[in-house]
Amino acid sequence: GVLCVGGPAQAAGDWSVSVYGARNSPDRLVDILFRPPPEMRNSWLYAVTVGHVFYHGAGFQAEAELQLVRHTGMQRHFESNAVWLARWKGLGGETLPGFNLALGQGLSWAFETPPIEPRSTPDEEESTRLLNYLMVEVEMLPPGNSPWSVFGRIHHRSGVFGLFDNVSGGSNFIGMGLRYRW
Repeated sequence: GVLCVGGPAQAAGDWSVSVYGARNSPDRLVDILFRPPPEMRNSWLYAVTVGHVFYHGAGFQAEAELQLVRHTGMQRHFESNAVWLARWKGLGGETLPGFNLALGQGLSWAFETPPIEPRSTPDEEESTRLLNYLMVEVEMLPPGNSPWSVFGRIHHRSGVFGLFDNVSGGSNFIGMGLRYRW
């Protein structure tokens, strides 16, 4: 059966698979969110995810997502992330009923130490493989009951101001993706 806490599980749509690509920005996360446009570098990531909704509420759902990521360009390694997400649905009202916002928090494991994750000071040591993972996503669903959607996402790894192995820096990737729900 489908695990669902709170509201009843929906017969379709509790599972998803997504693919997305993103490009690196050396800008801080707060600057990307509130002072666009960001600077961009030739470092890319490509990700595939599997997600599951485990709570449905009025205009809100809670999800879990697993990601496998491949980095190319200025760094070449794999990364894996496990994320809890909160998704607010229908934020566009009647004008944009398929507009959703999601925030995610979890852990990120890089299979090699990422060389482009910046430090708070130039003489600081390199990053580490285990860091915090944070994501911000805007999703658009087409009208009707289509299982497909598109989304824009900020993919963020950081040491949370030194909480993870005294790492103060991190990395940000900005991208777009496609999702299928069943």
